[in-house]
Amino acid sequence: MKSIRVIKSLKDIKMNRKYVRVLCAVLAVCLLMPLTVVAGTDTNEAQVFIRGIRPLGMGGAFVAVADDQNAVFYNPAGLTQRRGAQLTIFELPINISEDVLNFYNYYQDNEDKLKDFDTLSNDDKTSVINDISNKITKYHTRLRLGFPNTSFLSGPGFLSWGFGAFTHADIGFQIKSGIIVPNVSFWGNVDALGVVPLAHRFEALPYVPGKLSVGANIKYINRARIAEYNKSILEFENFDPLLQWGNGYGFDVGTIYQPNHAWNIGMQIMDIGGTTLRFQRIESTKSAEIKEAANGLIRPMCNIGTAFIPSKIHYWPGKSFGTKDRLLFALDVRDVFNSDEPLFEDTLWKKVHMGAEFRWFALALRGGYNQGYPSFGAGLNLFLVQLEYAYWGDEAGRYAGQAAEWNHQVTIAMRFGQNKGRAWGRAATAQQTVEPVKQAEPAPVIMEQPTPAVALEQDTTSQVTTPAEEPSQPTTDTTPAQPEQPAESENAPEAPSAQ
Repeated sequence: MKSIRVIKSLKDIKMNRKYVRVLCAVLAVCLLMPLTVVAGTDTNEAQVFIRGIRPLGMGGAFVAVADDQNAVFYNPAGLTQRRGAQLTIFELPINISEDVLNFYNYYQDNEDKLKDFDTLSNDDKTSVINDISNKITKYHTRLRLGFPNTSFLSGPGFLSWGFGAFTHADIGFQIKSGIIVPNVSFWGNVDALGVVPLAHRFEALPYVPGKLSVGANIKYINRARIAEYNKSILEFENFDPLLQWGNGYGFDVGTIYQPNHAWNIGMQIMDIGGTTLRFQRIESTKSAEIKEAANGLIRPMCNIGTAFIPSKIHYWPGKSFGTKDRLLFALDVRDVFNSDEPLFEDTLWKKVHMGAEFRWFALALRGGYNQGYPSFGAGLNLFLVQLEYAYWGDEAGRYAGQAAEWNHQVTIAMRFGQNKGRAWGRAATAQQTVEPVKQAEPAPVIMEQPTPAVALEQDTTSQVTTPAEEPSQPTTDTTPAQPEQPAESENAPEAPSAQ
């Protein structure tokens, strides 16, 4: 049996070598694709990237975690970590930047002056304009809404798969200083997205220990965009932006390498080769403004990350406490190959995301560091209903610390099935050691059997000998079988003598 297993494992390794060679070639091509330039495009488009509230609370670090429904956007290879199927009936995220609240409070405090601006004295008008220029122009107001999103993730198997339908609106406006009066800048995108993720895991690898998961997304994007719309405050009453529609197909890939039960290393490439969106021509019904047909490009983005779950935390030399696999650490570096924002320059910290999560039954607490700003999150799992909150800062400028954009997000979701993702640490070890222990149980019984010579004698005498005669067997091991017969015959006459 051992030889058969060895032969089978050798065959598996040979097959895996072929798969790994092909995989390495594919990954090499994928890494080079982000560096290519796609011709025939008129504008650069923003990524279609729905950020999950769990990663947001962890500072945005999730490429190497990717063990729940967020794997669709952070790393499709994470589907292989699922321990059961999961159906999301709906997920409703509401995201409001803190400057939206600040802008609303300013309007409430100065409502009368703004409404009666024409009747104010020149000094009051100047005061209002200066106040707007000094305060309001620094606000980065942004509103993100996700309409009820649905998705399905399969359980474990040779091929992990899923599907999802997502809708996301990202709208922002900002008041900018003008020559005489301030200007209002408005922009926005509304995306409808259909995604089919697929993934497979190699349980054994040649030359190196651990497991390797690979995954891919096939996605269809439908976008309604409002290109940046700039008007003065006096002209903003006739606000009539043109909503231009476009669509296209995209492709993402991802990998996760698991050297052991406590460590993940992940990589994700979004929009390989660039995703082209073809926008239609549109005319305004209220003005002579026209938007010609154009192609927009979503450029590729490469993200890398790692995740680790410690079994113990050492807080003093020789002293520690166990985590019971409830504590998770993660680190990401996003947009690694962006030549406009090089990795090893002042833009480095804008690319760095790190965070942690601690789970205690139905409660989850999260914290992290997102683009140079702290983040915090919490979640409550009430069987079918999940309530979550996150607060974090985004960098709206070129480098970390230039222009902070603080955000609040609340999400309510209803899900059926397995909420747990990968089995980390001791849980993963326990799953793999259950079957080997059962197979090893008969081994001690085989080792305790006597030698072949003694076993042969027991087979010929087991029907006659009694337990009391077993000590006499070692003295007759070297003698022939004939002397043993008188011993048996002596036992036969003992019955009449006893009578």
